[in-house]
Amino acid sequence: MKFIDEKIIALRNEMREQEQHELAQRQVALQKEQEPEPVSEQEKQDLEKVNIYQSYIIIDDEKVGVMEQSLLDGKMTIRMPKLFSKMSTELAALKYPSDRRPNLIYTDESSSINLAFNLTPHRLKEEGVAAFQENMIDILEQAQPSADWLDTDVLKIDEKTVGFLEIITPAIDGDIFNLMFFASIEGVALIGTFNCMEEDLETWRPIARAMMESLRFASNSRNGGGIG
Repeated sequence: MKFIDEKIIALRNEMREQEQHELAQRQVALQKEQEPEPVSEQEKQDLEKVNIYQSYIIIDDEKVGVMEQSLLDGKMTIRMPKLFSKMSTELAALKYPSDRRPNLIYTDESSSINLAFNLTPHRLKEEGVAAFQENMIDILEQAQPSADWLDTDVLKIDEKTVGFLEIITPAIDGDIFNLMFFASIEGVALIGTFNCMEEDLETWRPIARAMMESLRFASNSRNGGGIG
């Protein structure tokens, strides 16, 4: 009888181990499904390039002037279409009800195209930007499991490491295209966000990317780059 009991216990243990193995395999498969698919080189090349260093760019078949804007007390500059202006405090409180709303928000006349900058209190070194980006991807994958991932990468912009991601997220009034980028500014994390409705993606995605790539950082000016 004792021998039979031992056999039953051993069989149960084997079944538990098999169940745990199968569960682990399912979790790995699910995680791979949720990971953003790598963007091919051809897809990256297909993204229209916008020369934001010209005096104007074409938006919806109209010439729109471009300006260079100083941000966050001169810590950085960015080039942007002149149709952007600072969002009012009242509108910002409506669109971003949380007390953690970005430090600085620009918007167009319709308030549907937005560009925001948030200099967070989180410590972040230059060499930690890529890991910070990966953490943000993990958070968004959990918070937005049905999101459509377009691109993620880590670039050198004005000699600084900048991580970014492009994602389409569902909302009550329609899907939203988001470009988020991350950098270390004076030892803390900068989070920049551009968003517009998905229906405007074809027009604004290349402009948003060009604006991000036009960033110049005051901390690099002493080395011959950055703000002049």
